Amino acid sequence: MLISKLYQTAFLLLFAADVLVVDSKVRGKPNLNNLDSSDRGIWGEQSNATPPKGPHFAKDTPKSVLAAIGTPAHIPCKARNLGAKSVSWIRHKDLHVLTVGSFTFTNDKRFSAHRDPSSGDWVLVLRHPQPSDSGFYECSISTKPVTAISVKLEVVVPSVELIGDGSVYLDKGSTLNLTCVVHFSPTPPEFILWYHRDKLVNYGKRGGREIQVFTEHKGEVTRSSLLVHNATLPDSGRYSCKPANAKKVSGVVHVLQSETPEAMKTTSNGDALSHSNLIFSVMTAVAFSLLTSSKDDLNFSKVVPWCLHFCIFSLFTDR
Repeated sequence: MLISKLYQTAFLLLFAADVLVVDSKVRGKPNLNNLDSSDRGIWGEQSNATPPKGPHFAKDTPKSVLAAIGTPAHIPCKARNLGAKSVSWIRHKDLHVLTVGSFTFTNDKRFSAHRDPSSGDWVLVLRHPQPSDSGFYECSISTKPVTAISVKLEVVVPSVELIGDGSVYLDKGSTLNLTCVVHFSPTPPEFILWYHRDKLVNYGKRGGREIQVFTEHKGEVTRSSLLVHNATLPDSGRYSCKPANAKKVSGVVHVLQSETPEAMKTTSNGDALSHSNLIFSVMTAVAFSLLTSSKDDLNFSKVVPWCLHFCIFSLFTDR
């Protein structure tokens, strides 16, 4: 381990000693068109200020970066006016040299560095970051003495939820709408997959039915909505949402048959039979009371017990 660090240090010193020092000389007022966008605002506001000579870091260089597991972490280094100087990335916790220029000096293949052609930043890329990767990373310019700046990387673990109480009920022919929300995700997940009964959902139009997915990212929240138009009974079952940077979350969908003629017919006949038996029981009780009572002794209060008797009898015969 010690030999490896000595080798890396000797390499950096040798690399820094062999390069040429190129100084930028500015005569008169600086040309704003030749300055980086991060420095242009400074010279525009302070016309009498002297532009920095030689390699330096832009004023708006970030001091911290937030990343989520499952999504590559990009740590920018806004080094300017490098000339022939090189940029290297060093991990603070073990002083391990990760990259020099675009060359990688670590066995951890997750690390790489490149120069962004649009911004000119030297970006350290960490694929598949983990919470244990959190800490300070130093961007160094091979000047004498070395010019360096530290950036703090924080790797968080996103959480995911399926909107609703876990069960969805809808009528056949309706539109099924399931929404999956990923929290604490600074950058959008590389993918969000939807599963139906443990099979990947195929999007598009088929047989008059359409399945769509809409995804949006705002701040640290990503939303993915699954729409199944003209839902049918086979669309029932368990649905799962699986983001690239979070655990799977599931819910159960029940597509109901809203109109069943056979069931309605059976229910109607049963109701009619029940009503007819009840009427028959009341009429029988009244008639039996009249036959067993004399004209002077006729009292409708006697009808009630007979009605109850025949009603109970009719309930047992319906079954």
